[in-house]
Amino acid sequence: MPPYNIIIDTRHEKLVDHSNRILASTERARFAVGYFFLSALESIDERLARVKELRLLIGNTTNRETLEQLAEGCRRA
Repeated sequence: MPPYNIIIDTRHEKLVDHSNRILASTERARFAVGYFFLSALESIDERLARVKELRLLIGNTTNRETLEQLAEGCRRA
């Protein structure tokens, strides 16, 4: 599948629905979001488990739990 680049306006579409459609047919995923919380991954975790490479670019809005879990994941990688 060719690279899939899209900007999703969450005022009109749910990011989770679009993400699940994309993740169903890809081995690599890259997300750039203004804010990020671990709870967002719960709704896509089944499809995300099949992804071989995940890259996240997140804004500075998150919480301590999310930062600690992301740091732990980076240390394990």
